[in-house]
Amino acid sequence: MYPSNKGVKKGIKKGEIQLNNKIVECGRFLKKDDTIQIIEFEENAPRSFPLKIEVLFEDDHLAIVNKPSGLITSGNLFRTLENAIQNQVKHCNLKGALKWPRPVHRLDSSTSGMVIISKSIAAHIKLGEMLKEKQITKTYRAIVQGNFPSEISIIDSEIHGKKSITQIKKIGSSKSLRNNHLSHLELKPITGRTHQLRIHLSEQGFPIVGDKQYGGNGNILEHKGLFLSAIQLEFIHPVEHYPINVSIPFPKKFSSLMERERKRFLKFEKK
Repeated sequence: MYPSNKGVKKGIKKGEIQLNNKIVECGRFLKKDDTIQIIEFEENAPRSFPLKIEVLFEDDHLAIVNKPSGLITSGNLFRTLENAIQNQVKHCNLKGALKWPRPVHRLDSSTSGMVIISKSIAAHIKLGEMLKEKQITKTYRAIVQGNFPSEISIIDSEIHGKKSITQIKKIGSSKSLRNNHLSHLELKPITGRTHQLRIHLSEQGFPIVGDKQYGGNGNILEHKGLFLSAIQLEFIHPVEHYPINVSIPFPKKFSSLMERERKRFLKFEKK
């Protein structure tokens, strides 16, 4: 039920995780014959939000879906990915099923791409452990401002005092009137800090196009959103133990932007 230590702490504070039928605080040491109970206060599945979501992979224990940009993963709002998948991802009929399919991890609302959905308790717990142990490989594509140096293949600067590592591969670059250059990058976060890719690239002087929080002048394109997408997931199935490798093409707006900026620059250069 709880895919991370942070989730367990929240469950204890909410009273969902009880010790010997009593609500307790974090940090309690267990004794012999202690009994831990998980209390589910939510009985009804989230109300389905009417938005078509692409299901890329699905079996009895999990699914992988393609989250559109501008949609939050989960939360108290109605317009979330978790609500949108309820009538599109099949509910698990096995023993130990979750009451409804739930995202295992999050993408920023402005980031598009692949999200893992758990359908069984066993998958939910194991996937959380796999994320913590860095056993799930995530690959992203991004368009950034500037001509990113090809020789930079890793960024390992700390974020909020915590170790943070991002692997980078430059796919290509293009001249740009607005930004001088634009670069197309492949990114693999080795650690999973909040906004890690966005912070690492901004700190290097190459913010992701469309990043309102970490970007600079000329970075925002009206109604185009953030140019960051999770395009590939690789991991071992948490229950069946076979390899899963699912990928999608990067959004068309990435190549469209690069080509449009290239043509604008050439047109200007000829004048």
